[in-house]
Amino acid sequence: MTKNNINNLRSWAQFSLFTSSYLPLFILIIAKQLSTNSDYYVWGGISYESVYLFITKFGLSLVLIIISIIGFGGLYLTLKNLNKNAKNGFPVIVKDIKNKSSESISYIATYIIPFVFQGFTTLFEFLAILFLILIIYRIYINSSLLLINPILNLKYTLYEIEYEEAGKSRNGLLISKDKYLQEEEKIKLYEIGHKLYYANKN
Repeated sequence: MTKNNINNLRSWAQFSLFTSSYLPLFILIIAKQLSTNSDYYVWGGISYESVYLFITKFGLSLVLIIISIIGFGGLYLTLKNLNKNAKNGFPVIVKDIKNKSSESISYIATYIIPFVFQGFTTLFEFLAILFLILIIYRIYINSSLLLINPILNLKYTLYEIEYEEAGKSRNGLLISKDKYLQEEEKIKLYEIGHKLYYANKN
């Protein structure tokens, strides 16, 4: 890695961060759909009608369960690789720092809670939800939302920092296992997107 080349996360890593950020929503949708359609827990054989009914009543839950499992496993590998690669980051001195982990609360209220009050009992609603998730995903991976993640912030802290590198002042968002980063500390930044970093202490 050179400082001038951004280490954009691979698409599977971006997907993992996205799915993990929506994991609370996925769990709520699955629970709601399974409880709402409990009357359909009956084997009706294999036919066009039964397959259509399964997709309509439980298809969204099945898709979200698969996505959640893949995403959670991918998140583990992504963080493991970031922690390893961060040793090759570039050293900086923190000049100003703000804890931004509270952004996760706004993220839940703005992007997750509204979905919970939707119905999930028709094929149209099933396809509409998947379409909206796809649109949000495309926006998510190309913005700072990549690091605003309720699940990620359970273990990592999100900071907005101003730092000094080679005598120049720069800024960005970073995640770090360290919950108490201070001004004037020396850290290593590993760039994972435009002004997005994973940080380790020197």
